[in-house]
Amino acid sequence: MQSCRSKTCYHPYLLVAFHLNCLPDNMLQIIPRSTRFDWDKRDLQNTFGYDWFLENKDLFHTLQLVAINKKLISINRVFLRVIAIKRFIKENAIGIQGGRMSLKAVVVSNIQKIGKIVGVAKALRYLDLNFQQYTRLKRNITCRFSLYNTCRVKHPPQLLQKEIETIKTYCLQPGYQFWSLCSLYHQMRKDGAAHMRLSTFYKYVSLLNLKRSRVFSRRKNHTLGIRATAPFQVLHADLTEFKTEDQKKAYIYLVQDNYSRAILGYQVSLERRACHTFENLSKVKAEYLVPANISECMLLTDDGSENYGEVIQWITGSDAPKIRHVIAQVDIHYSNSMIEAANKQLKYRFLYHQKINNFPNLENYLSKAILDFNHRPHGVLNGLSPMEVLQGKTYNKENQNNLLSLSVQRRISENQQLKCCMGSF
Repeated sequence: MQSCRSKTCYHPYLLVAFHLNCLPDNMLQIIPRSTRFDWDKRDLQNTFGYDWFLENKDLFHTLQLVAINKKLISINRVFLRVIAIKRFIKENAIGIQGGRMSLKAVVVSNIQKIGKIVGVAKALRYLDLNFQQYTRLKRNITCRFSLYNTCRVKHPPQLLQKEIETIKTYCLQPGYQFWSLCSLYHQMRKDGAAHMRLSTFYKYVSLLNLKRSRVFSRRKNHTLGIRATAPFQVLHADLTEFKTEDQKKAYIYLVQDNYSRAILGYQVSLERRACHTFENLSKVKAEYLVPANISECMLLTDDGSENYGEVIQWITGSDAPKIRHVIAQVDIHYSNSMIEAANKQLKYRFLYHQKINNFPNLENYLSKAILDFNHRPHGVLNGLSPMEVLQGKTYNKENQNNLLSLSVQRRISENQQLKCCMGSF
């Protein structure tokens, strides 16, 4: 036997609300169209409860006015929320006094939602609470979705979860493990993976406890030395020593451009001789100075033996460009600190992290290290790499600020829609 479908019954209040156009859209969608058609054609005077409607006609007229006024609706919802939260506080008084975080979070969340419409002071007055009680309720409430333990909905400028994951990915990527955090930040920014301030990046790396592979070093404070205004105006030449695993001492000769910080040439040898510096400088002149039509160039070196002999003869005989040799801390007050810093970075960011068994291994790895050094973002260059600066690229601060502003707006928008803790109750 086929079962009959049960008939849905509706309270007379719904029928009255339907005729007053007070029913919400979501409730109207639940009521079948045929039922609504029947109600629309029905004579309200023959409906059960019509006498009750006449007795409270003024009240229903008021509700009808409320329904068409958004501000009145929001205020009405405030009072309904006040009634609900007062009942909630009464039913869960023991748990709230006992410090249960979930219960306290519910109360605080609703107070804040009421406060957005009528103000926190009025919300507390409606709930018969004082500000001290409200402060005690707020104390120690945390959000498990936030590294700062503050609600993302209430504090939407916090980084999005996907931005936090991006920071983790870059910091833990093997290819970047010996990069400075500043270089890592600029690489992330240049890749378009995430946009934030450098200080924000540092804070989140610290909060995430992302340990970097670092070799202990003693920090020194140096005064600002000579600074060029264009590529190839000032060159630095120096050598540094490095011992391989087989205890052989190798000498690494470098030539660096002052303006771009790019390492233009390098030589590695088991001997400390001026001929290697000469070969290095000759190569840099042929590959960079001559094609760029440089007429005059300053060469800054220290007074080591590797910078005399053939080097002096080469400097004296060079006309295009004309080389002006300056010895650090002899001819000028400054040291050759820029290339000394490059020497240090090559060791502490690259060489000391590798097991370099012998001289051929050093030659092989050094070429990779210098290539990486020249193409990674540098903080002092506003995130540009030395090769980008050498090729004439400039930092666009306005464009970066626009990207940061867009990221902040997107972050606020997405965090406000997040269902996380008390702020989204």
